[in-house]
Amino acid sequence: MLHELIPSSPAAKWTCTPGPSTAWADCPKRALRNTEVESGQFGDHLPQEPVPHAHRCMTPMIEQEETKEKEIVALDEGHSLFQEIFFFCTVKNVGDIPGARCIYVETVVDRDSGIAFAKVYCAKNAMNAVDILSSRVVPFFERHGIAIKEIHTRKTSEYCGLFPVHPFETYLATSHIEHLPKGHPGQPDNYLCEQFYRLLLKEFFLPALRKKFRLSLDELQKDLDAFVEAYNAMQMKRENELKSAPLP
Repeated sequence: MLHELIPSSPAAKWTCTPGPSTAWADCPKRALRNTEVESGQFGDHLPQEPVPHAHRCMTPMIEQEETKEKEIVALDEGHSLFQEIFFFCTVKNVGDIPGARCIYVETVVDRDSGIAFAKVYCAKNAMNAVDILSSRVVPFFERHGIAIKEIHTRKTSEYCGLFPVHPFETYLATSHIEHLPKGHPGQPDNYLCEQFYRLLLKEFFLPALRKKFRLSLDELQKDLDAFVEAYNAMQMKRENELKSAPLP
């Protein structure tokens, strides 16, 4: 289990409230278009033979190959990411956090590969929304030579505002990343971030807070980075296995 990555230490006092719940699944359907070539006479030349149609049993395999090629082309244009922040818990006089403070978790999930990122903050605002992109997400994709096409977010003040003034909008515009806040026609709900946050809540945060007596956000983030790195390694391994698997 991934929670074995978290070191053992005494417990901390905490309360927890999970975020909202939404659901979405996208199953696009694509049909193969067959074309017919008519034969005809061209002077002294032999007539052209009509192009044979694919056998009925071969049609599913051809459709899968064509769908895979279209998906590869879509990935070359850039990946689609989802971003959302969640309220995790409130702590009081614990470790290096004075008084009663809230802990938020900013999450980003790549729809195309399943790769995910997470970072903890004591507040939710546009600067923190930019920070996770500039410190975690964008450097990762640049190292792998992958472009980010668009980012889906909720239509809240952390992500939406006037372009010249709002930090998040300005960062995306200068990075040539399209911003798609929820509310655009046909835009899916942010289920991927919700699913990833629930995994973090169960496998990382609750066990970590039970084992730590002195809570430090820096130490918590260090352990979270190790957990996310192991999670992404599994996602990349799974994706490579799917790519190398033979077609049925």
